[in-house]
Amino acid sequence: MKFNNIKLSAGILYVGIIVSSVLLSLHLDLSRILISYLGDTLKTAYIYFLLVLIVTLPLDILSSKKLNTHKDSGISKILASNCLLFLIFIFFINMINIVFKIDNVLFAFIFSILLQISILVIQEVITNLIFKPKKESFNSSSLLIIKDAPSYMTMNIMQTLRGSKIIVPEHWTKHKHKNYQFHLERFELIENKKIYTKSIFFSILINAIFFTLIYFYYINTNVSSVYFIINLSLIFNLISFLYILVLPILSQNGITNTDNTMKNRDSKLFQENLLIFENNQDKNKTRGKIVERIFYPIPSIETRVNSDDKKKFALSNVSRLIILFASSSLSIIFKGVHGNAGKPENWLLPPSE
Repeated sequence: MKFNNIKLSAGILYVGIIVSSVLLSLHLDLSRILISYLGDTLKTAYIYFLLVLIVTLPLDILSSKKLNTHKDSGISKILASNCLLFLIFIFFINMINIVFKIDNVLFAFIFSILLQISILVIQEVITNLIFKPKKESFNSSSLLIIKDAPSYMTMNIMQTLRGSKIIVPEHWTKHKHKNYQFHLERFELIENKKIYTKSIFFSILINAIFFTLIYFYYINTNVSSVYFIINLSLIFNLISFLYILVLPILSQNGITNTDNTMKNRDSKLFQENLLIFENNQDKNKTRGKIVERIFYPIPSIETRVNSDDKKKFALSNVSRLIILFASSSLSIIFKGVHGNAGKPENWLLPPSE
């Protein structure tokens, strides 16, 4: 089986198990069952998430072994990443517990926005503490060079409260200077046109609307905050699944528009860089149109080379970002979707393209 098919199958299996488990949990009213056995305290919500991470752990390990090189895979890295996720989810649980007890819909909407913004802070803190990046600059852009980055890690943008920074895996710097500079120019274009920023705003707004609607429904049902927290997690996993099905087209449109600009600058370098990118990702030049439309936020090489039309409604990388920000509402699908399975660095820093 081709690598891109194995990767796609791993993602479908991962997401399929989560969605099936969520539907069964909602049908059985898992929240009530856990509360009846463990008590109506935040400890029950902690145990729920611990169980979720334990259930998905074998999928993380298996995906890492099957999809990554020996150098890039490792059980210890998967275990450490899940432990870190557990601590982050404990923070989210406590914050949601506070807002549910306040009983104010407007506050819930604003709170959801702030909680999603906190993910940007978490990204920056963890990136600086764990990766210890080397700081460089390119034209007007700030670069963070990640030493010994796994080969699957792509160049991407990290939005901080002090401005955006381009994350550069060290292996990109080892390509020919003209290819490296051309790729940096691409990300500088994304920065300058605020393409990434627009996707962030859209993602946060849509997630906040869904959070508020769920909050509004449960605040009038006299359920406890623990019951709400567990059900919020289950429902947001389903919402994230909906994002997976509907939003890749917007990401593809955004990439196509950037492609057209870069092709006009240098079509030869553009095609060379597509091959460099694919060699570290899906390793394929073409894929079925239906499969591409549904499962891939990035079009195939063939589609990208041949597409010249400017797309009117385009939000580059929105399908990845919105699922990452949904983690503030306790969704965990971001671990397995869009090639993230077994790739902890992509959980924190999903590819910007």
